[in-house]
Amino acid sequence: MITVSTRARIIGPIPDAMAWAHEIAGVVTKASGAEVQVAARIGGHSEVLWVSRYDDLAAFEASMEKIQGSADYDASVRGAISKGFFDGASIEQALWRTA
Repeated sequence: MITVSTRARIIGPIPDAMAWAHEIAGVVTKASGAEVQVAARIGGHSEVLWVSRYDDLAAFEASMEKIQGSADYDASVRGAISKGFFDGASIEQALWRTA
């Protein structure tokens, strides 16, 4: 099992950034078929975390191809960039293997 996490620090309006976080999770779920969960950090900096799970790396790769080919995904990401919701330097993606 592969777990994928993407973390970003919010620097724009928090309610708007969190609304977008849920919106993009829906776009990714629709495009890839993999459920994306959204979590907000408690304490510290305002951050959002997206988490999804895949059977194996091949399933993750196939999902990424679908997401990257999605016009809805591209438009949504461009919108978030233009609104300055996140610190681009803080965005981090990690792949985790179930041990």
